[in-house]
This record gives sequence, C-alpha cells and structure tokens, in this order.
Amino acid sequence: MEITRENSGEMTATVKIAISPAEYTENVNKVLKDYQRKANVPGFRPGHVPFGMIKKMYGSAVFADEVNKLVSDALHNYIAEEKLDILGQPLPNMELTPLFDWKDEKEITFFFDLGLSPQFDMTLDDSIAIDYHVIKVNEELLDKYMVDIRQRYGTMSATEVAGEKDVLDGEFVELDTEGNILENGIANKSKLMIDTVKDEEIRKSLVGAKQGDVISYNPAKASGNASETASLLGITRDRAENLESDFRFTIQEITTMVPAELNEEFYNKVFPDEGITELKDFRERIRIESEKAFTADSDHLFMHHAQEKLLELAPMQLPDAFMKRWLVESNDGKIKAEDLEKDYDKYAASMKWQLIENRLIKDFNIEVPDDEIKDYVKDRYLPGWRTMPLTDDLSSRLETLANSFLETRHDEVRRIIDGLFETRISALIKSKVKLHEIEISYEDFVKLDAEKH
Repeated sequence: MEITRENSGEMTATVKIAISPAEYTENVNKVLKDYQRKANVPGFRPGHVPFGMIKKMYGSAVFADEVNKLVSDALHNYIAEEKLDILGQPLPNMELTPLFDWKDEKEITFFFDLGLSPQFDMTLDDSIAIDYHVIKVNEELLDKYMVDIRQRYGTMSATEVAGEKDVLDGEFVELDTEGNILENGIANKSKLMIDTVKDEEIRKSLVGAKQGDVISYNPAKASGNASETASLLGITRDRAENLESDFRFTIQEITTMVPAELNEEFYNKVFPDEGITELKDFRERIRIESEKAFTADSDHLFMHHAQEKLLELAPMQLPDAFMKRWLVESNDGKIKAEDLEKDYDKYAASMKWQLIENRLIKDFNIEVPDDEIKDYVKDRYLPGWRTMPLTDDLSSRLETLANSFLETRHDEVRRIIDGLFETRISALIKSKVKLHEIEISYEDFVKLDAEKH
C-alpha cells in the first residue's frame, strides 16, 4: 500500500492511497467463501453452490465493503502516525479518484481531502480581565423570597372561599357530550391546586368557589399537560393525551396555606443551629443564600464573555471552503449550502472555541474520571444519595441503574461528559484570569443575559 500527502492549500491537504490486488483479494475471497458455505440457493445443496455463482451474486458488495474497511483503517492509521491535527473528518475527493471495476483486480487509487487545524498562541493568566456579573438581591426581590419561604414552611388550613393559590379537594366525574354523567366513565377523588391551572379562563372560574360548588370544565385543556391530567384523574398518560371530555368537579373542601410566622422557631427551622433571633438577620441570611443560588447564572454569562475575549486574543484562520463542504456533506442534507452561507460565522466561531477548549484540556491536563460520570448519573436517579445512609440493596440497585444508563444511552452520556468538561473549563478560566466584578440587579442581569442569546 502506498500513501502520500500533498498540500492543496495553506490549511488543506490531499491524501492519496493506492492499494494493490494482493492487499484486498484475499479478504474478499475469504468472505465470499464464507457466503458459499452458508448459501441456500435452489437447485444446490447447502455449501455446494459454485464459487463463481456466489462471486457473481455478492462479489460487488463484498468487494466494496472490504476495500472500504481497508482504506478507512489505512487513512485513520496514517493520520495518527503522522500526528496530523485535522478539522472535521476526511472527505473523499471524487474528482481525483478514478472509476474502477472490481472484476479487474488491479491497483485502486483513492484521494481524500483534509482540513488542517490552525496553529495559535494561547495564554491564560491574570493579564486577561473578563467581566463577571455578581447578582445582588434588592429589597423588592428579597420580599418575594420571604413570601415564598414563609409559604413553604406554612401550614394548611381550611377556608371558605378559594383564593388563587388554594387547594380544592373534590370529585371529578366524566360527562358525555350533552353534559350528563357518562356511564362507566372516569370518576376520581383528587386535589386540585388552582395555581397549576394553565388556562386563564378556567382558573378564574375556580377562584372564589365555595365548598359544595360544582364546576364543569375540561381538565386536559386546563392543565395543558398529559402527565398532570393523568395524575389528577387517576388514569394513564396515554389515555390522558387523547382525553377530550368535560368533567363535573364537586368541591368538598378548600384549604389554604397559612404562611409561617416570623419568629425564632421559624428562623431555626430554615437555618438550624445558627441562633438567628432577629428578622433583619434572617433577611440578610436569605439574601446571602439567594445570591449564592445565582452563581450558576453568573458563571453562564461569564463563559459568554470568556469565549469572546479568548477568541479575540487567539485569532485563527480556518480552511473555510473545506469547512463549509464538510458541514454540508457530513450532515446528510440537514444543512443546505445556501443556508450555511448565512450562518457560517456562527459555525466557525463554535469550531474555533472548540479548538481553544481542546487546547485548554491538553495544556492543563483536564480529565473527567469514569467514577464522576457514574456519580452524576446516580444523582439523576436519586438526588442527594451521597449524603444518605444507603442500604446494601439500594446501593446495588443504584449501581445497576447507573451502569445500564452508561451502556445504553450513549448520546446522553456524551452530553453529560461534555457538560462536566465545560464545568471544569469554566472553573479553570475563573481561577486564572482577573475577574472584573460588576454588581448588578437580577432584573438588569436578565436583560443583559437575553442580549447575549
């Protein structure tokens, strides 16, 4: 086998692979003989079909498969041995590759185009300043959080008239098209939280209701969610998806959430063993926790700024013509050439950032251990498991679930791994550059973040 490479541009090259009959004939004949042993052709005993007939029936397909394997492996090994840093994948050059007939058993030549990765300088230190927006919780937002947490720690109490956030206990009975109770229809006692009703008109009809009131409406329309409808009516999700009936809802009890009182007992429930006795100290503690919760949002926007800054500091040129061709050919018609022209700058920026990420991963030895991937999957099945006293049985089941996930859901696993790498890269950049901290209200942060997306 002869493999040569010739530069076709500043950042592109063409690889020529020439294979002789001796390199592919043996494998082709071996596969065809295996077909001969297994072939079941009318008029011949199994295993006795003439080889010439087998070759005529399957030779073209077998030849194509075996030669493709041989060429693919050779190209892959060549790129690895030559330590070529390429973009995307090699593309067949059909203009240079001559037509051939598999029956001729002569030397075959293939040509492949490569896009070569650009070389660029990369520094990451405190000489680089990047904006980092610190979200501050103002008094108005803090008041909202205080209402929410008092509701969360409140107690349920019976009330006479339903408010917007109250819970209605009652019985649902399915109706026919004329508004009468449907024989053998759905009937179920359930709790309805008014603020979960998506349909505004139906929600307004429930506010102000009293015990004993009867309200007819379509639960599927009200929720707009098949799973919520199924839970409310005690039916399967599949049945809920096709449900069109109205239901008669008879209200049997109304309960409302009475917010927790602002006292030391409440403060201690929320923040045990911290000895908070004053409202002002409690509010400040809530403010601190709320601002911590916004760190992920700040980090997300920070990475947008970091991408812009590092791309600016590490200019690089891509082999644009090759990249456009690769994007079109590798996406099975999902990307059209005319659409790509409009959006190419975005694709190019994404590719350049990926090159910077790969450089950071290599230069700083960033790794994601297998155990961490598995632990992340376990978090999805049982949040908080790390701090739980797990039994041997539960631990074993969790391990089995995680292993099954990793073995069968490859696309999701790839996304998890990418996310874990991104988290590490974000932490690395934050630790190396100078953070230009800017205090900002949550409202202004939302506006700023929207501008970046």
